[in-house]
Order: sequence, then structure tokens, then C-alpha cells
Amino acid sequence: MPIEAPTRLPTGSRTLSDFVVCQNFVFRPANVDGCSHLTYEDGTAVTTVNFKSYTQSIPDPERRLFDFLVSRLNPKSSDETH
Repeated sequence: MPIEAPTRLPTGSRTLSDFVVCQNFVFRPANVDGCSHLTYEDGTAVTTVNFKSYTQSIPDPERRLFDFLVSRLNPKSSDETH
């Protein structure tokens, strides 16, 4: 979800930036190059987010971050790229 201003501030738009907070991870979706999700046998899971200059792995057992990123990145299937 985008970072928003407190409700008591008289702003035209409550959105303050293009940063997003998801699973206690703050980032700009525009800077994300890709992502992947891995679930381990013990039930733990992580989403790995690839940025232009680094990679970050975030615990994501319910796939909230991964599903959000996939919806924002809107990847094309291999059939659509030709």
C-alpha cells in the first residue's frame, strides 16, 4: 500500500510518495526488475526481489508481497512476447 499522509492533514491527495510498504518492506515498485517466490518443505517461504543494483529476500509465507509485485509488474506470458 502507498505511504499516506495522516488524515488530519489538509492535502489534496493523501499519497505522499511512490514508496510502498508490504510485509514490513519499503520499496519503490518502479525500481523492481523482477521477483521470485520460494516455499521450503518446513512451510517457510521467501520472496526475492531483484532491483537494478541488488537483491533482497523477504519472509513472505502468505505470498502477499509476491502477489502484489506480480500484479504491479504485470508480466507477459511467453506467448505474448513474440
